[in-house]
Amino acid sequence: MIQPIRREELRAPAKVIDIELGEEHESGGIDVDGYENVWCLSRRNGVPDRITFWDVADELHIASGAIADLLRADEKVDWPLNEDEPPDSNDVGLTVAICTHERPEDLRRVLRSLVLQSDPRFTTIVIDNAPKSTATARVVAESSLPNCDYLIEPEKGLSRARNTALAHIQSPYVAWIDDDEMADADWIRRIKQGFAHEGKPAAVCGVMLPAELESEAQVRFEQYGGFNKGRGLDPELLTLDSPSVVSPLYPLPAVGSGGNMSFKMDALLAVGGFDRNLGAGTKTHGGEETRVFCSLLQTGESILHWPKAITWHFHRRTMDELHRQFYGYSAGLSAFYASMIRTQPRTAWELVRLAPHGLRDLGLRDGGLKADQLPADFPQSLISAGRKGLLLGAFSYASETVRDRAGGWHV
Repeated sequence: MIQPIRREELRAPAKVIDIELGEEHESGGIDVDGYENVWCLSRRNGVPDRITFWDVADELHIASGAIADLLRADEKVDWPLNEDEPPDSNDVGLTVAICTHERPEDLRRVLRSLVLQSDPRFTTIVIDNAPKSTATARVVAESSLPNCDYLIEPEKGLSRARNTALAHIQSPYVAWIDDDEMADADWIRRIKQGFAHEGKPAAVCGVMLPAELESEAQVRFEQYGGFNKGRGLDPELLTLDSPSVVSPLYPLPAVGSGGNMSFKMDALLAVGGFDRNLGAGTKTHGGEETRVFCSLLQTGESILHWPKAITWHFHRRTMDELHRQFYGYSAGLSAFYASMIRTQPRTAWELVRLAPHGLRDLGLRDGGLKADQLPADFPQSLISAGRKGLLLGAFSYASETVRDRAGGWHV
C-alpha cells in the first residue's frame, strides 16, 4: 500500500515522477519495482503545486492516477479554475547561456531539452571554459538547436565564462542553465512570463528539481533540502522590504540557484557582472550568483522567485562528490562575504550584526533551519565538510585575488 512519508524519510533508490492533477490519468501503471520511495512533483495546469514523498517498497507497479487521487483527497482548499498569472510574452528577447567544461554528453542532453521548448523564440550561446579537447565544439556543431553560438573562455573559472557570455550577448535578457540539467518543456515560456510580472523584476529565479534519485548521495542531497530549501513553490517577489529578506547580505533562504536564473542584461551589467574570483573552477567553488543577487537587492531592484520555471538537475552520484559539493557551497558563501568586504568595507559591520542569525540558521540544533529536519543517520561528515568550507572560503577568496593579476571583478 502506498504511504506518504516525510522528506527526511527518503531512501535510495527513489523514483522521480511528475504528475498533473488537473486531468484524468490514463489507465496503466508506473513501474516502481526495485524502488524504496517515490519523489513526486504534482502540478495544476502545468503549475507546480506540491512536492510529496511516498513509500512504495512493497509495490511492483502503482496505478498512474493513484498518487494523484490521494493528493486530491487531501486537498484543503478549492483551486481556481483560471489561474491569475502574467500573460505569455512574445517581445522578450532572450539568450540562453550554458557554461561547460569537458562534459559533452551532459551538454548534448541539455541542448536536446532546449530543442523541445514550447516557446522556440530564443537564442543560445555555449561557453567552453578552458577546453582540453574539441568535444564541446563538436556537440554544438551537431546539435539541431537553431541559433546556437559557440565561444571559448580560455581562463578556467565559471565567472570568467559567464562574463565572456555577457560581452557577446545582444538580447535584453539572459537565462542561465548548467550542463548537468534539463529544461522543463515550458521553461522559456515561464521565464518570459516572470519578466512580465507586475513587480518588474530584474531577475527571475526558477527552481531546480531532481532528475533522478538513484544513489545514496542524490537522496542525501534531497534530504538536506536540495537546491530550493526554504523557498517553497509559491511565487514571491523579493525586495529590500520583503519579510523573508533579512538583509541583501543574508542569503537564507537562498534567493536563487546559479543553474536556473535569468536577468535583465542592463541590470546585470549595472552591478558589474560576476566576480571573476568566485565560482566553480576557482578555489572558492561558488558564490558568484549570490554576489549578483545581493548587489541587485542593494540597488533597489527586485528578484522574482518563480517556481513555474523548472529545470531538472542530475545531482552528484557519489558520496565523495557530495562531500566536495557541501564544502564548495559553504566555501562559496564565506568567499562571497570576503568579496563584499573587499569592495564594500562597511559590509563588515553589517555582517557582525547578522552573525547571530547565521549562527542560528546554519546550526543543526537550537532552532536552526535544519533542526529536526534531517534523519538521525544523516552523515555528520557532510555537515563537517560544510563547516570546513565556511571556515576556509574567505581565505580561498584572498588566494584567488592574489593569483588573479588582473585584480578586480568586471565583465
